[in-house]
Amino acid sequence: MKKERLKLTPEQLFDIYQECSVPGAPVKLILERHGLKPWDMVAMRKKVKAAGIEALANSKPGRKQHLVPVEQFQQVSKELQETKDALAAVGHELSLLKKRVN
Repeated sequence: MKKERLKLTPEQLFDIYQECSVPGAPVKLILERHGLKPWDMVAMRKKVKAAGIEALANSKPGRKQHLVPVEQFQQVSKELQETKDALAAVGHELSLLKKRVN
């Protein structure tokens, strides 16, 4: 009589994959506990590798961009300009003070 296989969800299969990936894990026992065979693990490893490669190939390096409200952008731009103006004024004052000392 053939043993009926349980249908495992992708999340359950990935949990099994992770459990089997731990160094020194008893892979055969873990697979048997879930009604799987060694070739099922080989197939899972191939799928995880392929999915990982695809995800890395489709990802863009750097930070993910997000939208900023116009009002917030305008406020920050105004603050930046005020800071630049203040820095320029301080630089001018410093140069005047250096001339007085020399």
